[in-house]
Amino acid sequence: MRSITPDFLYIVCSFKQIHIREEHATYVICCYNMYIEIMHAITLFYYIKFMSGVSMKHLKRYIFVNLLITLTLSIFSYFFIFQHEKDIEQSSIDRSLSIHEQQIATFIDDAISTVQTIATVMEVAPKTEALQTAISSSRSKDGSYKSISIVDKDGRVMISSNQNLIGQLEHSYAFYEQHKDPHQISINFSTEEFNGVDDIYISKFMTYKGEPVVIVAEMNINTLMTSIDAVQRAKSVELTDLNNNIIFKSKMLNENGISNSKTLQNVDWRLKIISNRNLALDALRTTAILFLLLTLVVATIQLFNNVYERQKEKLRLIEEINAQKKELIGMLAANTAHEIKNPLTSVRGFVELLELKYDRQGENPHFAIIKTEIDRITDIVGQFLLLGRPTEENDQPTEVVKVVKDTLNFMKYDFDVHQMRLISSYQEPELYTMMAADQLKQVLINLLQNAKEAIPDGRSGVIEIKVQLQDMIIITITDNGIGMSESAIKRLYEPFYTTKITGTGLGLPVTRNMIELAGGTIDAQSTVDVGTTFIIRLPIIQS
Repeated sequence: MRSITPDFLYIVCSFKQIHIREEHATYVICCYNMYIEIMHAITLFYYIKFMSGVSMKHLKRYIFVNLLITLTLSIFSYFFIFQHEKDIEQSSIDRSLSIHEQQIATFIDDAISTVQTIATVMEVAPKTEALQTAISSSRSKDGSYKSISIVDKDGRVMISSNQNLIGQLEHSYAFYEQHKDPHQISINFSTEEFNGVDDIYISKFMTYKGEPVVIVAEMNINTLMTSIDAVQRAKSVELTDLNNNIIFKSKMLNENGISNSKTLQNVDWRLKIISNRNLALDALRTTAILFLLLTLVVATIQLFNNVYERQKEKLRLIEEINAQKKELIGMLAANTAHEIKNPLTSVRGFVELLELKYDRQGENPHFAIIKTEIDRITDIVGQFLLLGRPTEENDQPTEVVKVVKDTLNFMKYDFDVHQMRLISSYQEPELYTMMAADQLKQVLINLLQNAKEAIPDGRSGVIEIKVQLQDMIIITITDNGIGMSESAIKRLYEPFYTTKITGTGLGLPVTRNMIELAGGTIDAQSTVDVGTTFIIRLPIIQS
């Protein structure tokens, strides 16, 4: 992973229009680079681990998908970044143009005001001493003036702030007359001089002692333009007249950069600002870093997706194994149930005959024990049949509340004998589902029996059953028994798994099988030594 540099950080900050200090930039760079190195190491570790389990065919596919996604996103990102950078740079140029146009306009206006002031003095007090004083005072107040002079019609200097120029021929009278406006003001520069020369001439035409004269302010515009050029970060400045004669031009000028120009209001000049940035290259650099980041992100997504797919496949295999287990148990039950039940019926019949012959008074307890154990074996075989037998479809809706009430009435005597309190509540008087009534009753008996057996001796047992309506019919059965651990809950529906000494481990698998075949679900929540809650959800139908 490529680290970022201060230049890149400035690009990003300009992208977001954020201004940062250098020390803050250094801190951000260090933190970012450290983060990238850590993420790179972690991702590389897992990616190698992930790729070690991938065939060459799949590896090529992953690499191809990675490159396809990252290249596509990078291409779109490049054009977006380039356009965004271009818009920001154009806005920056436009702001700079407005600011610097005002600077130059103020510079020219100040010079015009100066020559207008001297012209006023010439009209009011046309003495040489007064004019000399006014000229010297104006020159001393502003260092941008090289000289302020009064020139006669032959172009010779009559009065000047620079005594060395008096009597000298600077330019012809016709030179100053160029670009003269209706206000008798002209602004000129010498095209022969102005390839690196910095003088402009602000002129005001007057009549002095009956002769035409020109008040000329010779100014150093290069100082102003150099200061303007200096504050332009990654930009160049060009000042020309409307004939494209260069007044000022930056040393490092990018002719191909994006630019904008504006004509000045008080003089026929054009100010142009050009960006020196290679926006295409800058956008390419940013996109290259983004490409590496996207590669890392896509690789990470591929990694987690592969882990997810493997986990999903593992769960599918587990479900398939469980389904095969149930199918095997069903086959086992179908093949062996009758073979077991028929001899058991005969054995029980002969035991009853022996009991009638040898123990009519019921004094021998062994006969009762034998019959009890035979009944227990018969019950186990019956649960085998119930677990493996396909459930017949029910074409009549079942009234859930009625079945619950019937089941509670059926089991009420048993709960009273064990001194357990049974609490019931129903949100709706009538709720219907397509689960067969006898199956729902068997489910409720299994769960209520488990709840009763979970309550230890010496504890006042409370079992609560609720029937509610949300998006489905919800039946909750809660007890205050010994509860179960997390590991026990995970294995709760495995065939033959039981937490009871005399349990068969078939009641809950049979219960879940019947509920799922009816389109419902069953969940368990339990806390050790607090109690257990079973939640049954069944689809609701209209009666």
